[in-house]
Order: sequence, then C-alpha cells, then structure tokens
Amino acid sequence: MAEKDFYKTLGVAKTASDEEIKKAHRKLARKYHPDLNPGNKKAEEQFKQVQEAYDILSDADKRAKFDQYGEMWAQMPTGAPGQSGGRTSARNQNGFGGSPYVDMDASGEGVNFEDFLERMFGGGGRRGAAGQPDFGTTSRSAAPPEDIEFALDVTLEEAFRGGTKRFNVTVEDVCPECEGYGQKRNSKGQIDLNNVSACPRCRGAGRIESARSGQVNVPPGAWDGMRSKLAGQGAANGKGRRGDLYVQLHILKHSKFERDGQDLTFDISVPYTIAALGGEVSVEMLGGETRQLNVPPGVQPGQKMRLGGQGMPALRDRKAGDAYARVRIGVPRDLSEEERILLKQLAHLRNEPVRD
Repeated sequence: MAEKDFYKTLGVAKTASDEEIKKAHRKLARKYHPDLNPGNKKAEEQFKQVQEAYDILSDADKRAKFDQYGEMWAQMPTGAPGQSGGRTSARNQNGFGGSPYVDMDASGEGVNFEDFLERMFGGGGRRGAAGQPDFGTTSRSAAPPEDIEFALDVTLEEAFRGGTKRFNVTVEDVCPECEGYGQKRNSKGQIDLNNVSACPRCRGAGRIESARSGQVNVPPGAWDGMRSKLAGQGAANGKGRRGDLYVQLHILKHSKFERDGQDLTFDISVPYTIAALGGEVSVEMLGGETRQLNVPPGVQPGQKMRLGGQGMPALRDRKAGDAYARVRIGVPRDLSEEERILLKQLAHLRNEPVRD
C-alpha cells in the first residue's frame, strides 16, 4: 500500500501556510461532502481522506510529527490534549458552518456521517420525507467567526509623532444566504440535492467581499510589526457574528533616516574646512526642527556624532532612542582662483603633491 501523503490529498505544498491548508480543505470538503454526492461511495471515501489530512495538517504538533515520521507519526508521543482510547478531537475549520469538532480515529476510519451532519448543522443529519437532508435554517448552527490581520503602511514621521491613521480593507465574510455552502436554497431554507445550483448572492463562492473602514491609534515611537486589535471588525460567519481585526503596523523606509530600534541614523554633509578646523553645522531632525551640531576638528568621513535622546520617543518598555549624524565630507566643485591658490599653498606646506 502506498504511503499516505496528506499534503497531496489536500493538493498543497509541504510549505503551505495554515490559511492555504484551510482554503484547500474548505474547497475539497464541499466538493466531496456525502450529502452533495448521495450514494457515491468514492466521494464518501475521498471526503474521509480529506478530513483525515486536514485533522493532521491543521494541528501544529501533529503536522510536525508527520513531517518527521510520515505515517508512523501516530505512534510517536504527541502530548496532545483530548486523546482517549485512540480517538482524537480535531478542530473543524472548514468555514462553512456547524460545530467546530469532528470525531475520527487516528487512521481516519469509522467516521459517522449522520453524527457529522448532526454536529455540523445542528440537526442537519435528519432526513425529510423525500430522504434528503433537512438543512432548515432554524436548526443550523454557524461556524465560529474568523479573525483577520492586515498590514497598515505608516511613514516614519507618523510613527515619530503618533496620531490616528485611517484604513480601508476588504474581508471575505461567509455568505449569509447559503452560509458558506455556495448552493442555492429553496423557500424553506433547504438545499435541493435534485436541483443543485449556485447561490445567487455569492455565485457559488460561499464568501462575499465586505469593506471595513475605520482608524487605528499610532502611538509616538511605534515600531514595525506593532499590532492593534479592533474587536468585532473581522470576517463574519453565516449568522453575521464577526471575528476581530488585527492591524499590524508596517513602518515605511525613509529617504533620509535609518532606524535601528528606537535609534535613528542620518547623513550630514560637513564642509571640508569645518571638517579640518571644527565648527558647527545645521541639521534638520525627523520632527522637522533644526539643531546646531558641534563638529570637532579633524572629523573623518563615516564618523558618527551622537545627539542624545533625539531618536524615536520612548514607548512601553523601550526608552527614547538617540540620533546619530554620519559625516560626509563636502568638497566644493566651484573653487575661485583665490581659493585654489590658498589650497595649493596648504598642500605645499603639508608636502602633498597636487595638480598644478
């Protein structure tokens, strides 16, 4: 017997993300669901295999064991809670309604589809007079709503000053018309298996795009990857209950300032005379204010001069950063004749050969 490949069963790569695995399972579970393929033993077996593959790959511990040991993974200690008598309670994240748990043994055998339907649809396993499943809307329970995360671009100046930032994002809600099945329902809220057609609202996709907009607080000193939670703004399930929306700040690169933690580094052009003799140069900080920087005599290209506490503001457990001015020596291109004579005299005094 060929060794089982759960990744191949779901049609995903071994490097697939949790979301890719979830989407693949949702698509295949809908395709091979027994009540959408009545009397089709092959589809029923494929459905069982899809459920087994998802049970393993959606669990981080099981997936790691499978990647390491292959089919022998089940014989390795997992320490996973909820195991008793060789049975595993697996999270059902297919996104199209029902109880979040499906019971199956470690090999995927012995799945009770009547019990599965009962759990998934809150009574969906019951049969009507025509022998079809009763998908009545009054007894069907909804899958849990999904949390959504997205990145929000923020300029370095905005992260420095702080404030509020507006956002617009599109999420995929479970279609409330078909509750994620993608199938049209009759006047009683039931799926007619003798006349299956696409849901007119989602056009068979099971999901509909929905816009979310609002604003998020950007605290002064915010860093790249900082997350904010907006309760009740995530994707909706078939009953309209929404998950949460997580906003992750993405600090954009700046044309002048480089950031390292709360410290900032920027280049300054120092005239060659000041670099040699010392003096002051004006520098514009990230916040827009101008400061005078004292340059010591003999400063070298690439040397950094520290401006204490002039970096990003303190935030949470991070103290205020420093700013570092990195020296670039400015050499004039438009020397006057008098300047050229003086520089030649200086070169002669230093015994430095220069072009006549």
